[in-house]
Amino acid sequence: MTACSDFFDEPLPGTALEATRWVCVEFSHGWGHDALDGHALGEELASQIKAHMNAHNARFQFIREPGRDGQDASGHRILVAESTPGNEALYATTINSVSDLLSLDVSHPETIPGATALDSPVALICTHGKRDVCCALKGRPVAALLSQHASGSTEGADAPETTSARVWETSHTGGHRFAPAMIVLPWGFTYGRAGAQVARQIWDLAVDGQVELDLLRGRSAFSKPGQAAEVAVRSRFHLTGVADVVAVENTSETVFRVVCADGSAHSVEVVQTVSDLPARPATCGKGEKEVKVFRATLL
Repeated sequence: MTACSDFFDEPLPGTALEATRWVCVEFSHGWGHDALDGHALGEELASQIKAHMNAHNARFQFIREPGRDGQDASGHRILVAESTPGNEALYATTINSVSDLLSLDVSHPETIPGATALDSPVALICTHGKRDVCCALKGRPVAALLSQHASGSTEGADAPETTSARVWETSHTGGHRFAPAMIVLPWGFTYGRAGAQVARQIWDLAVDGQVELDLLRGRSAFSKPGQAAEVAVRSRFHLTGVADVVAVENTSETVFRVVCADGSAHSVEVVQTVSDLPARPATCGKGEKEVKVFRATLL
C-alpha cells in the first residue's frame, strides 16, 4: 500500500493550518485520534478546554520532548505563541495539571504568572501516529535528530531550565501527506517534507530570523489562499526574512495584496483548481481523492 506521504508532486503553498495563537501543552501519554476528542483528557475536561481555546481564538496542541524523556515527563510545560505578523511572541511556563490551563488568560500570555518570554524559536514536528502513521514513522526520527542539533545551536540562549526544550513532538497539525511536517513558532511558518537534513536547515535559518522558501507551506496567520499569495511573493523576490512580509490583505474574491516591510505591495491572484495529478489518499488508510491546488499569479 502506498502511504499518503509517498507522493512528492503536490504543491505545498496554501496547505498550512490557520491559527494566530497557539497553546501547546506537554502531555506524555496517548493523544487519541484528536487532541481534544476526550481520549487523552476525558470528555469533560476536553470539552472545557475546547471552549476555552475557542474563547481565546487559540489552536491547541499536545507536545512532548523527543525520545524516552518525553514519554516519562511528569509535569506540564506549556507554550503560548502569538503568530500575528508584527505581534509575534512566545511564552513558556509550567502548570501542575492540564485543568490549570482553564484559569490562564492565553490571550495575554505576558500576564500569566511565571511565564517567561523566549528569545529563540521553537520547532514542532508532527508525530501523531494515532492520527496518521506517516507522521510517526517519518516525524519521530526527524524530531530526535533535530532536538540534538537545536540544543547545540541555541547554547547560551536564555532558556530557563523548565522551558529549555527547543524541539517538540506534537499532535496533528494538518497535512499528513506532507510528512514530516514542521512548524516554527512563534511565526507559524509551516513546512512539508522536512526530512532530517532539511529540518536542520530550516531550524538554522529560523534562529537567524530567516525563512526556508522551497518547502514552505504557508504562515498560519493567513488564510490558505493568502498563504499561497505570500509564498508566491516571497519566492519571486527572494524575501527570506521572517519580517519581510507584514500583511496579506484580501482585496477581492481571488486577489490578495501582499504588503512588504520595505513599503512595497504586490497584488496576487489566487485560484484553487483541481489538478491533473493522480488522485491519492489525503491520509493513510482512506480512499483516494482528487488533488486541489492553489495557482498564484502576480498581477
